[in-house]
Amino acid sequence: MKNLTKNRNAEYARRCIEIFERDYRNGCVRPLDEVLTMALAMQPHSHYLSYDTASRKLHAIERHGIDSLVAGENTRALYTELGAQVADVMSKRRKLSFDQALSFVLNFCRPSRFHMSLDTARRIITPYISYSICRIRG
Repeated sequence: MKNLTKNRNAEYARRCIEIFERDYRNGCVRPLDEVLTMALAMQPHSHYLSYDTASRKLHAIERHGIDSLVAGENTRALYTELGAQVADVMSKRRKLSFDQALSFVLNFCRPSRFHMSLDTARRIITPYISYSICRIRG
């Protein structure tokens, strides 16, 4: 799980740096929060969840409801989207089982955006900012 989180964070940081670099080439300077928000809206390459974590959480949500299990708005959006993708695959792809559909979604489908807060996004990008700026100018 830690490796998946590290991969998600690294992808998110790369997306931010791409925006910084593009803006620098175009002579544009944006406020940091605007760059972070733009990167959050980009589609990541993966859900960055393990099968076991996703399965456990989706089954628990099915039994107890999302409101009682997931506090954060972004995490709630992540599991709502993941659950909808699994349900869609189960209904359309030769009636796959939950396990098969979840595996398919985690391996071949992408979430619509990075599901994390602006505070988390800021924490992730902070170590990269000075490096990114030095590399662009250097």
